Amino acid sequence: MRADVIRESILKLKAYTLEARDSRDKLDQNESPFDFPSALKEEVIRRGAAHSWNRYPDFELVRLRKALALFHGLELENILVGNGSNELLLVSLATLVAPGSRLVFPSPTFTLYEKFATILGADARPVPLDPFTGRLPIDEILAEVERSDTQAVIVICSPNNPTGGSLREGELDRLLASGAFVLLDRAYGEFGSTGFPPLHSRLVTLSTFSKAWGLAGLRIGWLSTTEETCSQIRKVKLPYNLNVISEEAAIIALEHPEVMEASVAHVMAERTRVTAALDEIEGVTPYPSESNFVAFHLAVDAKQVFAHLVTEGVLVRDISGYTGMNDSLRVSIGTVEENDRFIESLRRALSPEGIASRSAVFEAAVPPASSRPTHEKESGAVGRMPAVRPAGSRRSDAQPLPDSEKVTEEKPQ
Repeated sequence: MRADVIRESILKLKAYTLEARDSRDKLDQNESPFDFPSALKEEVIRRGAAHSWNRYPDFELVRLRKALALFHGLELENILVGNGSNELLLVSLATLVAPGSRLVFPSPTFTLYEKFATILGADARPVPLDPFTGRLPIDEILAEVERSDTQAVIVICSPNNPTGGSLREGELDRLLASGAFVLLDRAYGEFGSTGFPPLHSRLVTLSTFSKAWGLAGLRIGWLSTTEETCSQIRKVKLPYNLNVISEEAAIIALEHPEVMEASVAHVMAERTRVTAALDEIEGVTPYPSESNFVAFHLAVDAKQVFAHLVTEGVLVRDISGYTGMNDSLRVSIGTVEENDRFIESLRRALSPEGIASRSAVFEAAVPPASSRPTHEKESGAVGRMPAVRPAGSRRSDAQPLPDSEKVTEEKPQ
């Protein structure tokens, strides 16, 4: 395809990618540790088979929207559903953001916010946060909004990915009081301490069935807002964007909330246990998390520890390419057995024996830089901000390798 017909901003953009790795314990994508129950899967297939597959699904997806409205105390007109919450995020931004509009979000956060800003020609303004606090930079976000000459849009992921921090009581109200439009991404909301927010004409709340509900493979997302705002976003949303199988699965999940509730209870209990275990390991500092994962800072090279874990069948997420998250990894909360194996593997990686062999493990696990494909880093537009450990936090006696001995790699998304 001729490059001169492609927008310059798209030519400069790098694709959202994720390197595929085989692993016994897959703890890298914040998925539910539990599959949807087999009996409920069978019911999904039975109901799905009753549909005529040669016909399009319900244009308005009324049954699912009614089920969501009943579950959350809303009205049908307050809800739109889609093929994952990412689709609805893009649709919402396309409704609200014109070229040059200011889009403000914390950094680091979910990479697609900045990518969508670039696609839409928005003025992206990442605001650095301190992951050690467990908070989001509300004052700094409000200052960025105040400096805008145009209608600003704020995107907030709470709890935030990849740090785990979340909004506190009253902070969403402060954002709305600024006059900005707020997109609240609650992909991890079921694991946090704040409830579902009330409707507001300048608030769109995005939710998903991928995390707490264990339906990531079926791509089901939904949004809620006032009837008027919903009607405007509906003009931009693609038609027939959810298939009959996914719709039936979501309805059945809502009919059996005890499945989700048991999964969330497990994750929250294990999150506490894993965080405490990490805190006891010399050279590891977990970041406060209200999500289904825990990110943590290492006193040694994170990429080498990541490679060690991979060789032992434990796949976590290397987030050291994110702004302000140098030498940090993120682990999804898994089953008890998966979490135990992760903790023990991490302890071995940071033991004297692991330190002595880590360089060799890293060289064996990571191909030379010249032979690796280049992927986009998961970072904001602002410069690399070092993660500063709080005073009094522990450090391992082991030191990172000298720069001359390190193998560097860009972080795939």
